[in-house]
Amino acid sequence: MSKLSNRTIVIIAFIAIIGGLLIISSDYLKGKKDRAYQKINISLYNESHDNTPQNIEQIEEPEEPYVPTPNPNGYLGILTIDKVNLQQGFYDKTNEHNNVSENLTFLSPSNYPDEKKGNVILVAHSGVTRIAYFKNLYQLKVGDIAKIEYKGHLYTYKIDNIYNETKDGNVTIYRDTTKQTLTMITCTKNDNTKQTIYIAYLESVK
Repeated sequence: MSKLSNRTIVIIAFIAIIGGLLIISSDYLKGKKDRAYQKINISLYNESHDNTPQNIEQIEEPEEPYVPTPNPNGYLGILTIDKVNLQQGFYDKTNEHNNVSENLTFLSPSNYPDEKKGNVILVAHSGVTRIAYFKNLYQLKVGDIAKIEYKGHLYTYKIDNIYNETKDGNVTIYRDTTKQTLTMITCTKNDNTKQTIYIAYLESVK
């Protein structure tokens, strides 16, 4: 009878210990769970309640005014392509210096930049010579920007298409004839049998 009582006591004590451990574990886990949720809630609060003012009209900085590039050489226009560090003037079609051996060439079939639906066609050498003004055009991609200064205005064009043709003295210009266009033509890099044509459409005028 005494042994049975002792065994019973041991069993009761064991159950009590296990029960106590379960209670302690439950409290610990509950506290840890609560802390985890608290961290998540704080995180969400910080993300949705930052210090950025809400529903406040953003004030755009005023656009910088266009300042013409000095033109001591009397160019008809000045072509600038920042991406390839190019800024070079060109003369009118009838000027004696309007030739590919000296400058950018403003081809005879060209229209002037201010002509509606017109096409400004500029040609220059690529390569390594001093007059290879278009030597870095191969770096251009669709979406890049070219600008022409003409009669006190800045015409900004975005390149829409680039393609190659056989160099045989002729070139076919594929463009949207309803848009004012800038076409640039030069030899294809590392291919003496081809020429590359860059088609850009007018984006804005200042």
